Amino acid sequence: MRAVLLALAVLLLAAGCGEAETEPGGGGTTGAVEQEPTGSVPPDDKQLLPPAIVLVSEAGRQRAAQGSYCVDDPQAGVGQCVDYAAPPGPEQLSVVRPGETVTIAFVGSSAVDGSASVRRLGCDEELVSVPLEPETRWEVDLDPGAYELHVFTTFEAGSAGGDTSGVLGLVVDAAAPLEVRPAGPPVTCGSG
Repeated sequence: MRAVLLALAVLLLAAGCGEAETEPGGGGTTGAVEQEPTGSVPPDDKQLLPPAIVLVSEAGRQRAAQGSYCVDDPQAGVGQCVDYAAPPGPEQLSVVRPGETVTIAFVGSSAVDGSASVRRLGCDEELVSVPLEPETRWEVDLDPGAYELHVFTTFEAGSAGGDTSGVLGLVVDAAAPLEVRPAGPPVTCGSG
């Protein structure tokens, strides 16, 4: 009888382990969709992430190519810094009209202090510096062409704070279809 109970207990434990593997991130699928980083403290088994940097235009929503960041949550006693080589350029380009107002936002952030350095695509020379807020409305007053916005800011999001960086892309064109499209391979100054 003891052997039967012991075998039953082992089977129940094994079944429990199999169920744990079907949770998101555990190797199985449950159909759950993970949310975007919001800056709030995730559960212990998740990374501590900065707010997502997004550009919203008439063409749609573009998420920045993530750069280095540091996030600290003193209330939870955790922190994390991730250093990346600077993104070589944006991963996407939003087609906008001359004079269109776009929004640069930090999803879930309550305060930011930073700027977006606007440059021609592939170039280092700053043309414009845009001061940032959690949601910054910016009128695109640029000549037709391709541009990249290098974003750096400190942020507060709930009990977490830190700094984050990323790169967004724009194409200013009065006639091209409004779309958010892949940027393609990195370009050098003047070739894109």
